[in-house]
Order: sequence, then structure tokens, then C-alpha cells
Amino acid sequence: MGKKNKEIVHREKQIVRIKVIIFVVLLLIVAGLIGAYLLYQETKDPEPINPYRGGVVIGSSERALEIAESMTLEEKVGQLFITPYLNDGQDLNRLADHHLGGFVYTGDFFGSTNPKDATNIFREVKNAVKIRPFQAVAEEGGAFVAVSKWPQFRPSPYTLPRALFDEGGMEAVVAQEEEKLLFLKGMGLNMNFGPITNIVTSPAVGLYEQTLGQEKEITSEYIRLLTLLYDDVGMSAVLRYYTGSNTEAFLIGCYMGAPAVMMSNGVATGSDSIDNSCPMSLSRPWHDYLRKELGFEGVIIISDLLNPVFDACPPGQAKSVTALKAGNNMIWATNYESERLAVLEAVENGSLSIEHIDDSVIRVLTWKIRYGLVQ
Repeated sequence: MGKKNKEIVHREKQIVRIKVIIFVVLLLIVAGLIGAYLLYQETKDPEPINPYRGGVVIGSSERALEIAESMTLEEKVGQLFITPYLNDGQDLNRLADHHLGGFVYTGDFFGSTNPKDATNIFREVKNAVKIRPFQAVAEEGGAFVAVSKWPQFRPSPYTLPRALFDEGGMEAVVAQEEEKLLFLKGMGLNMNFGPITNIVTSPAVGLYEQTLGQEKEITSEYIRLLTLLYDDVGMSAVLRYYTGSNTEAFLIGCYMGAPAVMMSNGVATGSDSIDNSCPMSLSRPWHDYLRKELGFEGVIIISDLLNPVFDACPPGQAKSVTALKAGNNMIWATNYESERLAVLEAVENGSLSIEHIDDSVIRVLTWKIRYGLVQ
């Protein structure tokens, strides 16, 4: 081979080597980009699992707007009240005549009945009206139960999450919660006032026994799992309580799609409190903060107006009217009849706007549509 041909062959080999090097470099660059993309996918905020699981929870729906437009004022106001079921033979009449949003079943009710009769009652209530009512209970564990403390329903009360966590960890807590929710739903109930979201680690704090008793990371995971479990079972959760501080677990529950929350009845007195003039459950600034700053669009329920804390309501104004003006959408009221009439009167005389009522009833109806209580 001539010298010229050897030079040509040498140059071609160099070109091939350069091409190989460039190809390898490009492969490394592509691999790096893919790795960075996958790492980004793993570390960014997870996509909501369904439309109800994300920062904006349930808001309003077109169907709810359509229904609300056809409702009378009395029908709208009735939907904003949930009251104890008295089992006195008049509950179905109250439900139909006053268009109630739902019933709460107390320990006294379960103590006076049995699983078969209770299930029949829940079925009758469910089918009594077109817009089906919430049928709620507050079933936590230990001393804080309405159903399982009665032997005709369960051999022993459910264990409080804190004690169960100490015994068997998160797996035991979630397993019991699933059993409990399936038990309640199997009877015909559709709402439980829980879970308790507060982060409390000191036994000296009154709410400690009802919480998980763990730091924020573990408590947040607990609330995440339970909120998703409620949704999977088809039971409505009501997150308790929004306190304005140490709220990581509470916000996780909202993000996971909890349809309703309950504000604390305490006064937020810290240096960063946006309102320390009244209980948070009656504070308009705190309700606005939950809506506008934290983005919660679900239903805010206020606890039973019989609570002495509400005796501090402004004189001359019904507790229910004060609660709605503060930003609550649904009212637990044992004495609902007088409170319902007070709301109707307040709307008619202009001291409470119809916009307040419409906003609340649309949220309640949207919640009911989500859980199959409105056709």
C-alpha cells in the first residue's frame, strides 16, 4: 500500500474514533438528562389521585348550582343544619318538613337499639327524602365512642389510635380504622366526625388521648392514610380541628380530599394569631384565612351550638346567624328549630345575606353529590 493510501486509511480511522467518542458523549448526556427527569418526577409534588384530592377540595359543581336554583329559602336553610336523631317517632317528619341536612346519632340512640333495628332506621331515613341526609356519628375509640361501647354492637370499644399505635404501629391503626369504617357504613351511616388531626405529644394537653400522640411527620402520614381510607370506603370525613398552628397534618388531610373540617372552639392567642377576640369557630378572619390563604373549598361545620363556649355570641343575635356570618357552612344544632327560624328571619330582614346561604348550600350539595346522596 502506498504512502498516500496509508494516510487516507489513518485519517478514516481517526474520523471513526472521533465519531465513536461523540456518540458516547451524546449517550452520556442523554442518560444524564433522563436521570435528572426521573429524579424530578420522583421529588415533585404527587399528582392528585382523583379530582377531589388536591389543594382545592370540592368547591361547587354545576349540578349543585342547578339544584340550588330550584330550591326555596326554607329548603336551602334546612340543608345547613345537622341535628341529633331523637328516635321519638317524629324524626322523619322533621327531616321532610324542615329539609334537614342530616342527623347525628349519639350514644344514647345506640344504647336504646340494636344492629338490626338501627340498620332499618338508617334505611328509612335514607329513603325518606329526595336529597338524602348525612347520617353521622362521632366514633373514635376508648371513651370517645357512640356505637362500640354497647355490647350489642361490638364486644368492646374500639381502641384509641394513640394506644393502638403504641401496641402495633401504623399498620394496626389503619387496620382498625378500616374495620370501623366498614362496620359503620355497613349499618347505613355515611359520615364520621374524624379523624383528629392535631399534633400533640404531651400528655398534659387535654386532646392528647384523642390524637396519635406523635410528631408532625408521623401524624401527617397517619392523616394522609386515613383520609384516603375514608374516601376509598365511601365515608365522609370531617377533619378535627383546625387550630391555626401545628397544622401540617390537617393540611395533608385537606390536600388528600377531606370534604369537611371543623374549626377549634379555642381562642388562638399566639403572637402570630390573626384574631384573638373570639373562638376560632366564630372568627371571620380565621375562616377567611382557611379559604383564601390555604385554599380549602370544602364545607366548614361548627360543633353543637349547645356548647357553653357559644354563650359568648353577640347579644341579640342567634348563635346560628353568628356562625354563618363567621363563615361556617353547616351547623350542628341540638335546638335546631329555633336556630333555623332565626336564620330565616335574618335573611328576610336583611341582616344575613342570601349570598351567605347560597354559598353554603352549594358547598353542602356538592359534598352530597360527591358521595351519592343526590341523584
